[in-house]
Amino acid sequence: MLQPISKLIDFIALVSSRLAEMAAAILVTAMVWEVFARYVLHAPTVWAFDVAYMMNGAIFLLGMAWVMRQNEHISIDVVRKHLPKSLAGISDLVLYLLVLFPLFAVLSKVSIYKAWTAWKLNEVEMVSPWAPLMWPFYACIAVGLIAFTLQLLAHGLRCAVNENNHAEAEVSP
Repeated sequence: MLQPISKLIDFIALVSSRLAEMAAAILVTAMVWEVFARYVLHAPTVWAFDVAYMMNGAIFLLGMAWVMRQNEHISIDVVRKHLPKSLAGISDLVLYLLVLFPLFAVLSKVSIYKAWTAWKLNEVEMVSPWAPLMWPFYACIAVGLIAFTLQLLAHGLRCAVNENNHAEAEVSP
């Protein structure tokens, strides 16, 4: 039962990482254009700063689930490395399923509401001269948090069934 759910969550993490790659391409394109426009055309854009912070945020949040899936996240093992393997597994289970999963589930719910509200109200960035719509950025935040929350669930369930090799499971990058 865990295997199909786990594979689906891993696929969601993969899709989220692909969205992060697209955000990185948008960021690079926007920054190259900004430099060209500023120094060659002497006409800087009003939108480059907004695109930069939105794409940086999107890259970070959309990439979190894949990083967790690959077991590449930052881990502070000062205490954990001194624990017996079984106790370390239990600590992972508690951390992922009982602490981080509920926390990020709440953050995901809040981000969904924020994105939905911004879409309904056509919210714009008020401090920007460009005044871009905010719902696409908030939607990226929501998608990234949802994918990460699901990956925390999958990681915790893998700990529960003691799948030590979950990082090597087949999901094509």
